[in-house]
Amino acid sequence: MSLLEVADLRTEIATREGTVRPVDGVSLTVGAGEAVGLVGESGSGKTMTGMSVMRLLPKGGSIAGGSIRFAGNELTSLSEPAMRRLRGNEIALISQDPMSSLNPVRTIGSQLREAYQIHVGGSRRAAIKRATEVLGLVGMPRPAERLDDYPHQFSGGMRQRAMIAIGLVCEPKLLIADEPTTALDVSIQAQILELIDQLRARLSMGVLLITHDMGVIAGHTDRVAVMYAGKVVEQAATGTLFSEPRHRYTEALFASMPTLEQDRDASLTTISGTPPKLIEVAPGCRFAPRCRFAEQDCRSDDPALHAATPGQEDGHEHACLYPRMPGARASAAGTRRKPAAVTGKPLLILDGVVKRFSLRPQAPFRPGRVVHAVSGVSLNVRAGETFGIVGESGCGKTTLGRMIVGLERPTSGSVIFDGRELGAQRGREFRRHRRDLQIMFQDSAAALDPRMPVSALIAEPLAAQRIGTRRERRAMVADLLDAVGLPPEAARRYPHEFSGGQRQRIAMARALALTPRVIVADEPVSALDVSVQAQILNLMRALQDRYQLTYVVIAHDLSLLKYLADRIGVMYLGTLVEMGTSDEVYGAPRHPYTAGLIKAIPLPDPARERAKAGGGLGGELPSAVSPPSGCRFRTRCPRASALCERQAPELAATGTLHAVACHHPLTVDATEGAAPLPPDERKARA
Repeated sequence: MSLLEVADLRTEIATREGTVRPVDGVSLTVGAGEAVGLVGESGSGKTMTGMSVMRLLPKGGSIAGGSIRFAGNELTSLSEPAMRRLRGNEIALISQDPMSSLNPVRTIGSQLREAYQIHVGGSRRAAIKRATEVLGLVGMPRPAERLDDYPHQFSGGMRQRAMIAIGLVCEPKLLIADEPTTALDVSIQAQILELIDQLRARLSMGVLLITHDMGVIAGHTDRVAVMYAGKVVEQAATGTLFSEPRHRYTEALFASMPTLEQDRDASLTTISGTPPKLIEVAPGCRFAPRCRFAEQDCRSDDPALHAATPGQEDGHEHACLYPRMPGARASAAGTRRKPAAVTGKPLLILDGVVKRFSLRPQAPFRPGRVVHAVSGVSLNVRAGETFGIVGESGCGKTTLGRMIVGLERPTSGSVIFDGRELGAQRGREFRRHRRDLQIMFQDSAAALDPRMPVSALIAEPLAAQRIGTRRERRAMVADLLDAVGLPPEAARRYPHEFSGGQRQRIAMARALALTPRVIVADEPVSALDVSVQAQILNLMRALQDRYQLTYVVIAHDLSLLKYLADRIGVMYLGTLVEMGTSDEVYGAPRHPYTAGLIKAIPLPDPARERAKAGGGLGGELPSAVSPPSGCRFRTRCPRASALCERQAPELAATGTLHAVACHHPLTVDATEGAAPLPPDERKARA
């Protein structure tokens, strides 16, 4: 018998606009020790399905029909007190954003003790012992010491570990993980997913993994259900779904993902249009308005789930009238583009840039501390080039980007743009050059003033620089909206009325308003679905060709940078450890850190993903307040020697443009394992 059985579940939410049906006839099962993936775009109903199982619906929400059976008990008719006893005890939830789920004014230890004592009881001493044990179970360094820390004192990966610890403190039978790794670096993501796999095997726990990352699904689930517009449109064993997707929506999701093998000169395949609002859904297949294979009967008949291969009950079902046939070739890639013209002269030069931030003393009369955010970075970016900066959170990528556009001034070193040092400029001269340097922030929702309409948001830089009359600015806004693919009526609307991808287009239009020469894009697509990511990446390339832009793209998604960037710089704890063309960095990484990042990339291929040995990188990023001596990566490096502890390596070219800062760089044939150390270093290390 299955641990969780959801049958024909229907959930409704009453809103001012009408009744929304985010879950409309969903059926799925999760067995003990089994991991089931739930995938789809934002708005497909994934999260609301998980919340319906937990009976944690928003205001106005209710379960309108269907059945949810957990361990033989019907949850839809369970009383609220009985449901409260079940939540956290037998069914646990890991939410997408741990900072909004963890209480910021209470220590992690108190939140763990509370969950344990509510459901299990026992003394405070027993609760502290269990809290320490479960923090150690999720791989938290020095668990006993971290009980008295607050959420803001943890990194993103450690906060996610704390959330998992709270969910597991009572050893639940079912874990619902809602986008548990969306905003995490690939290295931390790999650690979190490996941890969930280990705990699933150890506790025989069922897992419902909700995500839009197909690479995560490939390596960490047994079966997959694909959702679109409130319905499950396809479900199958993971290997079967990836090798033979049948529904046209599933096929389109796979086609829109950038991969390491992606042709950089071809645009990404996109899914046109947007998902329906689920208030008054048109009859027929809900994907039909966006499907290039749809026929007239798709717009009148709503197909039900049925076996992919008639006469075979292998669990592969789809709801499509014109499915992809077994063995059919994948969808063709997008149109090819002519590569942007890159000049040989550097437009932007960073020379020995250092940035330190002072912290308040932890106690009165004690010396203050210093955060070493960026430590001696030197690089150059040529006109028309896309330069990618990659690394884990806390490595200094964003600080470096802010110094490039003048939002931060270097503590030492220089940022030179078009032959002039930005730090030496003041007042009107600095503002004039700032027009040529713009930035797109990671969180477009937070970067756009919610009280201003889109027309005012885009025109604001023009007004600040006193460019044009009001009529001329309105015309410029209309041209910019057209350039980023938004309709003219978008000018009258406010940011909250747009989807995440549309807000990113607005941010792009605002950045383009002053016709800059350089745009720094900080994690431009990190929180977007794969289909929307493809649209934004295609748009960025089209705008680069149209406006002769130079990009500096900051990201932790290595597949994205492999596709988008001409050259890549790899940062670790404030230093640049490797730099080269995208083909050099990914095809033959020389630094062990780069090789570990590449190994941690989730691959949308179940066989290759599960064949990987380990996640690539272990341990946590050291503190930037007291970085390690010598090579900063040595505390996590399997090749570290005594020399690495004594002396910091310099970034040195190893061929053409490929440079590495490592005493023991990898050779081409050693990227899958450590090459032998030199004899003198083996002796020193011994």
